[in-house]
Amino acid sequence: MRMVRRTGTVSAALLLAACATSIESGPPLDNPVAIANRLQSGAGSPDAPALIRFAWRYGDLRGDVEGDGVGRFNPPDSLRLDLFTSGDVAMAIASAGGRLTSRGQIEDIDVPPRPFVFAMAGLFRPEPGAVPRAFVAGGDSVLVYGPFGDRTQVFYVMQGRIEALEERRRDKVVRRVRVEWPVNGAWPLSAEYRDFERTSRVRWEIEQVQSTVDRHQSEIYALPYTP
Repeated sequence: MRMVRRTGTVSAALLLAACATSIESGPPLDNPVAIANRLQSGAGSPDAPALIRFAWRYGDLRGDVEGDGVGRFNPPDSLRLDLFTSGDVAMAIASAGGRLTSRGQIEDIDVPPRPFVFAMAGLFRPEPGAVPRAFVAGGDSVLVYGPFGDRTQVFYVMQGRIEALEERRRDKVVRRVRVEWPVNGAWPLSAEYRDFERTSRVRWEIEQVQSTVDRHQSEIYALPYTP
């Protein structure tokens, strides 16, 4: 399998750099809930069931592992990802009804929080019930959720799409997803997740998206374990 080497978009890098100090230093935006609703269900958001094929790679201080993957999406918020290594299912992750569940494991890999799993697929799905604050940043905007304990989650928005998601502990970034988009299309080209506490990363490239006529069976989103 080919190595995945593409970097994130220039716009994402500029937006993150612009917000590197204080997220809430820009002017506040009115009606952040409306902004969030547009992100979740606005023009360009996927509105049909889809089958997604991707290549993935995980790396940490012990080395790298890579393989192929299949995603199955039912709108608005059911997503399952199956990760394969050497033709075998290494791990499955699913989210439906606000819950994240899994089956199998890749040794000593923590499953990212639910909003990060969705963000890697370019989907804006914050924690259920959380109310955001919104601010002008980097020529566009950020949505800030939390605090959840001592942490906040920050969605960076550019032209109506997620460019990045960060989890911060007292202004220190502990997790990050960056998303690379095509010029047109409802699904990203690639995404990278970083866990700075565990010094690990997961990167994938979407290779094919097939819109399906029928919804996937709801049973596939009910996996046995809660990570």
